[in-house]
Amino acid sequence: MDDLHDKLLQPFSIGALRLDRRLLMAPMAGISRPAFRRSVRRYGAGLVFTEMISAQGIVHDNGHTLAYLACGRDEHPIGFQLFAAEPAALARAAHACLDAGADLIDLNMACPVRKVMKTGAGAALLATPALAVECLRAVVAQVCGAAPVTVKLRAGVRAGDEAGRLLAPRLVAAGAAAIAIHPRSADQLYRGVADHALTLALARELPVPVIASGDIGGAGADGRPDRAALAALLDGGVAAVMVARAALGRPWVFGELLEGEGPPSLDERRRALALFVDDARVELGPRAIGYLRRFWPRFRRSGVLSAGEVAELMAAGDLATIAALVRPDRG
Repeated sequence: MDDLHDKLLQPFSIGALRLDRRLLMAPMAGISRPAFRRSVRRYGAGLVFTEMISAQGIVHDNGHTLAYLACGRDEHPIGFQLFAAEPAALARAAHACLDAGADLIDLNMACPVRKVMKTGAGAALLATPALAVECLRAVVAQVCGAAPVTVKLRAGVRAGDEAGRLLAPRLVAAGAAAIAIHPRSADQLYRGVADHALTLALARELPVPVIASGDIGGAGADGRPDRAALAALLDGGVAAVMVARAALGRPWVFGELLEGEGPPSLDERRRALALFVDDARVELGPRAIGYLRRFWPRFRRSGVLSAGEVAELMAAGDLATIAALVRPDRG
């Protein structure tokens, strides 16, 4: 155990929600389904999120969208992340999220994907700050204290515009219980390096918890997750950190960050993979085949699968074949 371990396991609060650690799982579109959420929870994620959910889809009773509201009893505490650029739709959707068991409601003002931004949602809201504030106020009023309402921001729409930093205090004044910041601009997408000097600046300026997202859990000079970067953020006043892409094919990264040790044995990693696959199969049925294809190359990068196994899994057309290929004793 070390100082970072103790800091990560120090409880903190977002509004009335008390969390027992400061290591969280970020919401990721197309990824953060129950099977994935359970896989990272097993290794120490203290708060998990749904993937980004369309408020309009909820309002219009879209079956595909409503399926994202499903969560199990073992997934709490859980945040539900919504996106839209219409306050009334977000308010109605937030009510549905509470009914589905949300412990926290998060508004996405960070997504840089064009199909989201062209609707005025995601990071596009940074360019319409009055509307962004109106969206938040509508949700806070609807939730009425039943769950904290948080916002995830980007640094800006374009590099250097500082739109995120300028909007953050207005959102806090309107009722945001915490701000998560991914300090890249929307036009950067995921290129370059996240500028956590901005994260630290917001942590000094805002009276609510500031949560760091972007490049968290990435490899340091020794090839292991960069714990020194996490320590610097927490020492600088950041309340918590969110792991996103570093957990793809490597759910045990949460344990590595907490304990400061290398990855589990290959046998344990194979068992984790098999359990993840089984959870996805139970949750999604045949649709798990397409979902899991997103992960096979990632599990190769983390040393669990060989190139040959990845090729077989990508070609597999049924769940029985996939289950046989990922049997823990097969490796």
